[in-house]
Amino acid sequence: MATDAGYLDIDGARIYYEDRGAGDGVILIHGFAMDTRIFDMQFELFAERFRVVRYDLRGFGRSDLPIGPYSTLDDLQIMMDRLGIERACIVGLSLGGSLAVEFTLTCPERVTGLVLAGSTLRGYPYSDDYVKEFLHYRKLARRKGIAVAQTEMLGNPLLRSIARRPELFAHVEAMIRDYSGFHWLRHDPHRVFYPPAIERLGEIVCPVQIIMGQNDIDDLQGVAARLVRQITHARHTVLPGVGHIVNMEAPERFNEIVLEFLDSLSAAPVDDCSIGVCRPLAGHR
Repeated sequence: MATDAGYLDIDGARIYYEDRGAGDGVILIHGFAMDTRIFDMQFELFAERFRVVRYDLRGFGRSDLPIGPYSTLDDLQIMMDRLGIERACIVGLSLGGSLAVEFTLTCPERVTGLVLAGSTLRGYPYSDDYVKEFLHYRKLARRKGIAVAQTEMLGNPLLRSIARRPELFAHVEAMIRDYSGFHWLRHDPHRVFYPPAIERLGEIVCPVQIIMGQNDIDDLQGVAARLVRQITHARHTVLPGVGHIVNMEAPERFNEIVLEFLDSLSAAPVDDCSIGVCRPLAGHR
């Protein structure tokens, strides 16, 4: 089975993507400082039964750096249009989960389901330690260079669990070493989703599967608890002995959960209440 890989020119930026398989659509969105490679243990396997697209967000992987105002949500919508994908299940890891939620709130008619793995969430009251950790990398990158900040990030609490698995951690380290550092060195001109997604979770009507590692950090455990509480129909699965990057630390169990969820979406009829009008301009600014 061949993979269609290349670039889409979206509002003056080249966005790298890979497209494989046939059938119902599945889109994989990576986390901060990562890229398409984070889904190496899912991409080909999922594509045996579904049409799967993974791509690099602006400023990450092989996609261009932002050069002016843009919207990650518009990028996703335009990519789906260009690739001829009317609707898809969005699988978001970490930052990718937050973007998946925001896209669903903006374009509900384009989303068949959500898988949120170790998801972040805009508007969540993160702890001071969580915020300071990321501000620390920004200061280091600006004062001592990107390489120093990248090295420091390898010790982030989010990576503590996977760091105990050298064969996996090498894969993560390669992505972090390849990260551009753009978001540390410059202001990211993306249009921020408003109001914060945390205030609108009750609007999500599509099926939702939340996956968390038992050993993920407290802040993201709190995010998961908020998602479960406010998206009352969401499924919630905790993987024992696993940290933040659940899809790499427990790939067999993760893949089993996601494929079962995708099969349930294929078997379900289209829910008329999810059909609406895509609202990219109203959903963010």
